[in-house]
Amino acid sequence: MNQLFSFALRAVTVALLLNIYRVPASGNSLPEGLEVHHFLQQETAHRVASSPAFTKLLTFYQLETRYRYSSNVNLMAIGRLSYDPIHDLQDLSRTNPFQDRFQQATPRNISDIDPFNAEIREAYGDFFFKKVDLRIGKQIVRWGVIEGFRLTDALNPIDFNEFILRELTDRYIPLWMLKTDTYLQNMTLQFVWIPELVFHQPAPAGSEFEQFQFPPGLETPPKIFLNTEVGLRLSTYLKGFDLGFSYFDGWDDFPTASQTIFGFGPASSGPSSGDTPRYHRIHTFGFTFTKGLGNELIKGEFAYVHGRSFGTFSSATQAEIKRPQVKYGLGWDTRIAYGIDTFIQFSQQWIVNHQNEIIADELDSGASLVLRKKMMNEALLLKLLVIYMLNNKEALIRPRATYRQSDHLTLSLGVDIFEGKEGNIQQDDFRFIGFFDKNDRIFTEIRYSF
Repeated sequence: MNQLFSFALRAVTVALLLNIYRVPASGNSLPEGLEVHHFLQQETAHRVASSPAFTKLLTFYQLETRYRYSSNVNLMAIGRLSYDPIHDLQDLSRTNPFQDRFQQATPRNISDIDPFNAEIREAYGDFFFKKVDLRIGKQIVRWGVIEGFRLTDALNPIDFNEFILRELTDRYIPLWMLKTDTYLQNMTLQFVWIPELVFHQPAPAGSEFEQFQFPPGLETPPKIFLNTEVGLRLSTYLKGFDLGFSYFDGWDDFPTASQTIFGFGPASSGPSSGDTPRYHRIHTFGFTFTKGLGNELIKGEFAYVHGRSFGTFSSATQAEIKRPQVKYGLGWDTRIAYGIDTFIQFSQQWIVNHQNEIIADELDSGASLVLRKKMMNEALLLKLLVIYMLNNKEALIRPRATYRQSDHLTLSLGVDIFEGKEGNIQQDDFRFIGFFDKNDRIFTEIRYSF
């Protein structure tokens, strides 16, 4: 009953949005200043590596509206209605047959997964003044330049409902916040205030991409003014370089708990199992740069994180150990033979003064490669994404073909291939990508834009 009421409330909210910004009948013109973009999308996934089965039958309708009230005021709203009946159409043992990896006494279930969802993805107002731009509302703010590796780009938490397989804007959780951009000669000072406390969200228990869950007894910070998050970023252009300097005073979106990675997983039975898992306040100092070299682009990112806590092994006498962390990455965007756009990135994370009791490696390295080629007068886009984590020798490989049949219809076909060892969470052997070695799948997407 509570789920039904929750869905009804969200559906009414989105319905009101759709009514306020309803699309006019054919032949009628939109009100002056109003832009409407909306589409219907169907996504299907079928696991092929082990225990073949359909794992996703998602259909959603999304409406995006922009309203220019005046030269100084713009309004933006994105609403979405979605439906995925996969867990109603087949038994959980088909959707996720690998639940024994958790070795828990209580059975995994997906009874809390609602096939219907209605949400306001973004809703904000832009207000323009002489030297200051103001944005208030639910939004996503990105600071990083290295795609896929979160170094300085840590303002919005991530929804792991489908691991890291969804588009970036769908993985990020929009937050209610205030953002201002102040223009100072050749510099821009951005200020962000986030009063809403939302953290990374794991996939629902029992679902296909469940990898970790909130630990029992997790303490969350009280919702008071002192616990809100703030950030500053100064950007400028100097001698051909786009430079950014940032500071973020906020919460680590992963909690810390003994014998777990990122604070997620089953309850501990070790000597420090009585310690209460909690979120920690961290301070992140960041630096980014980009430099154009003809048809090429080099970019880099650096972050120093103060106050981060790391989980420990079962044999440790401490539930967590605080250490500074240094994160950095380099990227190179170029075009190789046959007109293939190429994006190469490398990133490392280093725990300063690492101790053997800490589960995470002292130095963690990762690389990514994207190859992209347009064909058939740009109607066909071929893309290959490879993410490789050096420490555990695990990789995610994603070939994809997207065909734009018309301005209205787009078709996509792709494969998600996971390579690596599964590891064992109970034995502190965590594998971020290899954990899903049996979850290789084929997926399709069909989008119709109105």
